[in-house]
Parts: sequence; structure tokens; C-alpha cells
Amino acid sequence: MGTLKLEFEKGLFLGIDFGTTNTVVSVYDYDAGSVYTIPIDGQLIFPTAVQFEMDMEVPGKLNSIFGIQAKESAIIYPESTILSVKRLLGKDQPIQVVIEETTYDFKPEDIVAQILSFIKIKANDYIHEEKHVSGEFSGCVITVPANSTDKQKNKMRYAAMIAGFMEESIFLRLEPAAAAISYAQIATKNSHVLVYDFGGGTFDACLLNLKAIQDEEPEISITSTHGDNHLGGDDLDRLMMDMVYDAFLETTGHNIDLFDLSKDDGVSNQQKKMALVRMKQVANHAKEQLSKTTSTKIVLAPLLQEPEMINISLEISREAYYNHKRKHMLDESLEDFKQMQGFSVKDLVARTMACVDGCLEAAGLMPSEVDEVFLVGGSSAIVEVIDQIRNKFEKEPYKAMISPALSISQGAAYYCNMIMLPSIKGPKVFEKTVHPLGLEIAGRRFMEIIEANMPIPEEGLEIEGDELLYTNHDDITGMAIVVYEDTSVDSGKRLKFVTEKGMKRLGATTLKGIPKAPKGEEKVKVVFKVNRNHLLTVVATSTSTTGVETILAVDQLY
Repeated sequence: MGTLKLEFEKGLFLGIDFGTTNTVVSVYDYDAGSVYTIPIDGQLIFPTAVQFEMDMEVPGKLNSIFGIQAKESAIIYPESTILSVKRLLGKDQPIQVVIEETTYDFKPEDIVAQILSFIKIKANDYIHEEKHVSGEFSGCVITVPANSTDKQKNKMRYAAMIAGFMEESIFLRLEPAAAAISYAQIATKNSHVLVYDFGGGTFDACLLNLKAIQDEEPEISITSTHGDNHLGGDDLDRLMMDMVYDAFLETTGHNIDLFDLSKDDGVSNQQKKMALVRMKQVANHAKEQLSKTTSTKIVLAPLLQEPEMINISLEISREAYYNHKRKHMLDESLEDFKQMQGFSVKDLVARTMACVDGCLEAAGLMPSEVDEVFLVGGSSAIVEVIDQIRNKFEKEPYKAMISPALSISQGAAYYCNMIMLPSIKGPKVFEKTVHPLGLEIAGRRFMEIIEANMPIPEEGLEIEGDELLYTNHDDITGMAIVVYEDTSVDSGKRLKFVTEKGMKRLGATTLKGIPKAPKGEEKVKVVFKVNRNHLLTVVATSTSTTGVETILAVDQLY
């Protein structure tokens, strides 16, 4: 058998783009000096879906079905199929599935772990059987949205550990930076590159400064990032669903509510859920078709079979779709619906452009100073995106040699090579922080310690707070250390409070053992440490001669 010419004790590394809608995995080929994407169940783009069913032989045991089979099973078994789990990662509420009238609760990270484990097994099988490569994938580089919170990143890392990857060999890297590596392979001159990453569940804009050094590997510096964790291709799908639902309501005289499972309108909940999944699938297909043609036809015959046969057939033009305003609350929370109500495809793409503007402003660049716009993610293929980019930058977006859907995973595979064998030539990527990080202090104020867009050295970033914390009562022996992340789009320097929108509480600890003293005499210094995985550790230390220390490893709190 062949090998990947690695130090065997390190095992093999897999580059993973774990997406809301689809997942792609790639590996670095040391013989060819390039990367290739691994087909999972014969597909380069693997649906991020899982469906559960009862084991016929072991009572109480659940079996899992993954990928395209799970996605297609959702039509028949909507209550036991989980789609778009990435959007739920970092949230505390469980995911519920119903199998044979029994409800099961799952944590989002456990579902992610199951999918990662399945992919890991399939990737191992592929390199053994098709590439005749020995070894197992024990490490990975998983890409995460630039705008993801610390909690989401930690949940992803935890899921990879549960999936069987070695803890010390799990690395997280930003999706736009990974995508840029694909572009950097052909770079011949210094350039400012905007990575426009419109995926299934999130949007990220990332400005990169690429230095093409003669006879050396290019250097990629992240200049600024801006994103929206509540905007993605799923929202564009729901706009198409909204149009289909309009036709459904007109056909049924508004007598059936597909999204109200408590309403007695002659349709079983099972039928409603099956209709919802079918609407999702045809909406996604119609959206993709309108990136290629100016109109498409949707046929759902039948959509419902009770209380009577209901068929839906309609022709939708690209113009009508792009201008349609959201009306109906569909398969989402009220909070999520309010963020989309009244918006069209054109409006949502304009929202991505607002993120682009924030990215440009943070980098101090004008659109004319951007040399290339690199499109990433399946949603970036829609014509409205290309039109608005063309209008803003007065140039065509860069035409990649590989699919935008594969570029992030392949960039992650290059990262694998860079991590395992740093002596081997490859693009050098200089990471930066994304969100401000800090503490809650008196008056529920936010004291920023780590700024956004601070360079993260190879050994990690370590910043001590400018201000010492003081005891605010006589003779107290403990102090709460409460850590927050500012994910708001407001990057201005002003007095902020932790109660504001966008402030995310990461965790808290108590510094115990502070010597008794009058109010204000005892002081505490706080140090924030951010590593190359963008994970945070906080160290609080009393400055007295009998000082005590507490270490808050934020990733261990969740």
C-alpha cells in the first residue's frame, strides 16, 4: 500500500467544510502536491442531513441514515429527519425527533458529531480502497464562519472529538481564509481580495491582503471580516417557498394552514410535515434553476391528498422571484421570521452588500481598490449576487477553476498540509480576531480587552486588560469574572453595556480567596488569550502579595 509520506504517528488530516446544507471533505495529496475532494457515497457535495429509525433487531436502539438518502427520506419521515443542524449549533435547546410516537431529544453538537463520524469512516474507506493509502484520519481542519461565536466554535470542536478525531489534532480555521488559499495558488501579484461567502446558513465577507513574493509562497493576511449568522441560502429557499405557499392558499381558499399543527382543518400533521419537506425541496431546486434560466416551473402533484387532492403548478420568473417580499411565517421561529418579513431576494443580497461595506470600512478601502472578488458558497451563484457585485466593484467576480462549493474544503486541506508539515511550501495565512472580547464591569458595562481585527501570532494572542478590577465592597473575598463577546455590527468606540443586542455571554467564574480589605484596595488583573483556533482562555489574578488566580477556559463551560 502507498502512504501519504507523513510521520505515521501523526496520522492523516482531513479538510472539512461542514455546511448548513452540504458538507465537503478534501485531502492533501503529497505525491501530486495538490488537493482532491473525497466523494462520500459517490458525491463530492454531501447533504448535511441525518434521519433516525428504529433498529428492527434491537429494541430501543436507533439507527442513523446520512446524506442524500436522509434528505430524500425527509419527504416520508419529516419528524425523524434533521436538516440544517449547523444553524442550531451553539443553541441550548434540544432538537426533537419523533419515531413511532416516541420523542427523542438530541443536542445539536451530538448530531454534528454523528455526521462527522460517518464522513470520517467513509473518507477512510475511500483512501484505502480507491487511493491505496494506508493510515486513518485522526486529525482534521474544520472551517467555521468568520462571524461565528466562540460558543459555536467550541461546540464544533467538541463534536469533532466525539466523532473520533484526536483532541490535539483538531483545528478550526475561518471559511473565507480557507477559500482564499484556493485563489492564492494562482496569484501572481499583490492584491486586495474580497471573499464573498454566501452559504446555506450564514454570510461572511472577508477582505484579504495577498502578497505574491517572488520565488516564495504567497502570504495571506486577513484585513477585516464582517458577516451575518442569520442570513443564508435557506432564507432564499424560504422566499421561494413563500411564493409556492401563496399559490397553495389561493388554491385552497385559505382554509388550510400547513404550518399550524394545532389547527383542525382536515389535514393530519403527518401530511402537513410531508408537504413542508416537499415544498422545501422543490423551492431549493427552483432557486438553483433560476440561476441558469429566466423562468422555471414548479409542480407538486399532489401536494396533499386529504381532505381532497390538492395539486400546485406554477411558472415563476427570475424577476418575480427576486422581487417577491416575504409574507408568511413558515418553518421558523417568530424571531427568525421577523428578520425576514417584507424582504425580497434583492433586499437580502443588499444586506450582504451592507456587510461588504462594513468590511471595506474596517479595512479602510474603497471598492475600486479591491482587485478581485472571490465567490464562495452555493448561494453566491445566483444572478442577483453577481449583478450587485458587478455594480459595486465595476468588475466581474473572479471565475474559479473549481466550484465555489468545493473551494473552502480544498483550502482546509491545504491548511492540513501547512499544520502537519510547516517546512513544506504553501501559502502562509496570518489570522486576526473577528469580534471584540471583554468583561462585564460595574453598571453592567462592557470593558473591551481584545479588539476586532487584531493579528493572532503563531503562538497565540495574549492581552492584559488596560484597567485593573477593584473590589466594590469592604472585606469581600470573591469576585465574579464574566466574559462577553460583542458580535454586533457596531464597531465604534463608545460606552457599551452587556445588555445590548449582539452581546453574547460566553461564561463566568469566581476568583476566590481575595484577602479581606477595605473597598477598592484589592485589585485584580485579567489576561485574555486567543489561540490560532480562535478559542479563548481568560486568566484573572489578584495582585496582592497573597494573590490567587483563576483560569477560565471558555471552551470547557458549555
